Amino acid sequence: MSIFGVAVVSTLLCSVWSSTIKAKDEHRTAFFGEDIHIPVPALDTTEVMFKPRVEPMSERVLLRNRDHLNPRAKLNTHISQLILEDVGEDDEGTYVVKNSLAPADVRRIILIVRDCALETVVKYGDTYHIPIDPLIGPYTLEFRYGGQTNVNQTTDAPPVLLFNRTAFPMEAYENRLTVNEKRVNLHLVTGADEGSYTIVDSDGKVKMRTCLNVKDHQIFEHLSYGGTLKVKLHVDHTKVKMVYIPDTDHKERLILDQGELVLPLDPALEGRVSVEGSLFFLKKVKVSDMGVFRVMDFSGFRIADVYLHVEPYKLPQFYVAIISLLSLLAFLLLVCLLSCLIRVHRRAERERKITLIAQQAGKGDGDAFRQVVTDAYTRFAEDSTMQSTWENNTESTEVEIKGLEVSKPGQYQAFPSDKNVLR
Repeated sequence: MSIFGVAVVSTLLCSVWSSTIKAKDEHRTAFFGEDIHIPVPALDTTEVMFKPRVEPMSERVLLRNRDHLNPRAKLNTHISQLILEDVGEDDEGTYVVKNSLAPADVRRIILIVRDCALETVVKYGDTYHIPIDPLIGPYTLEFRYGGQTNVNQTTDAPPVLLFNRTAFPMEAYENRLTVNEKRVNLHLVTGADEGSYTIVDSDGKVKMRTCLNVKDHQIFEHLSYGGTLKVKLHVDHTKVKMVYIPDTDHKERLILDQGELVLPLDPALEGRVSVEGSLFFLKKVKVSDMGVFRVMDFSGFRIADVYLHVEPYKLPQFYVAIISLLSLLAFLLLVCLLSCLIRVHRRAERERKITLIAQQAGKGDGDAFRQVVTDAYTRFAEDSTMQSTWENNTESTEVEIKGLEVSKPGQYQAFPSDKNVLR
């Protein structure tokens, strides 16, 4: 029981002690080659301990009671700071600052060292330039693959030697790497070239480290209806694959793999696709072809995204001019026809109004007109009757004209001659 009691008491004491310790965590990020300043609360009673991130169990004491035990750590007594010069990936970890006069006040500085102080973005297939200081003298170029820039990692894989004064570049870089006193050029960069590039002098000291970030090309093509789409693959077509994503359904269609067209090909593209060297062609583009043509390498790294936009179909200018003239002629004929119709309509309207006026005038004056006609007819009849009566009276009267005697109508009698009378 006594042993158990001691264990319980020890546990409680440790819990109380740990609860009274106030640890302050501070996160810092430093670039490669930068100096780190660690505040020291009291020069004579402060201890600074370093726990590497790779091997946390291998602790190292940097400062204890004014004595700096690491050659890279320097104590600045004027500002009470411990200076860690020229930090690198090996300096990543936790720095614990303790003060014996205040055991509960513990400060932890968690340091992360960025792999590169200089970061460069290069498009896939372009050239990456690394500036070199001529004062460095003979140097060695090392490469460590990162996959991404801003690499915050330490890898167990050793760096790859790309170039030194006594060795030629590796076979994979032999035709792509050119070196001179002021600059290193890496041509035709790919996704596999992403990572950090380190310049080391003849003494083995790192002078500079830069990071390469490879980006894909973003291309926007605006073509007229029936034009030809040309896509630059940046590498030979046997080393890429292409995916087509139309705007209609946004589904990926693999149309090119290792330089060969994938069959069966999309019916919308069949007969219009061809590949020559590092160029891809799509002939007689249509509005339905609009979408994204994505080019990737074997590792899946994106080389380029080509966004295709096709203008609607337009007639040639010659046909447009002819149609415009015909339209103008048809318009003029239509104007003439409308003018004629308007005139006919106006004439018919005028006649209708005249007829209506005549009808309305006849209704008011009809009785007077008929009375006038009746009176005229009566007078005519009376005149005719009087003339007939006068003629009858004249026929019954005997008239002597040149020896003729008219006694009855239609009968004439000759007068006796003088001779007869004398007898």
